[in-house]
Amino acid sequence: MTTILVAGPDPALIEGVVQTLVGAGHRVVSGKDIPEVLESLGDAKPLIALVECNELMTRPGQLHARLAHGGALLAFHCDEDDGPFLPFSVKRTTLAQLRLPLERQRLLALVKFVENRAHAAGRDADAESSSGELRPD
Repeated sequence: MTTILVAGPDPALIEGVVQTLVGAGHRVVSGKDIPEVLESLGDAKPLIALVECNELMTRPGQLHARLAHGGALLAFHCDEDDGPFLPFSVKRTTLAQLRLPLERQRLLALVKFVENRAHAAGRDADAESSSGELRPD
């Protein structure tokens, strides 16, 4: 089970995304902004962080240290607007920029891709023990 962090200001959109991810078998920690989600997360390191573009531009550096090795940052904006253009420094650290809720299937495909990439690199978030060493399969 992959841990996914979701942060954004639209509660209805966030709830729909959380339901989609939980339905696909993932553990999701969500909130209205990055500090709230990081507080709820505790010491866990999520494999994926899905963050609304405006929130990501406001707090660009707060997530990278908290992601698991091999993890990815995904940005999203609501479908009603085109959303902000991410600055290059932020854009190059994100795997993708999504338009939600329209691109829910793309989100699930990206989650699967990151899981497979982490598994292939031997960096499964689920296979790490509390000491940080990999457990044998």
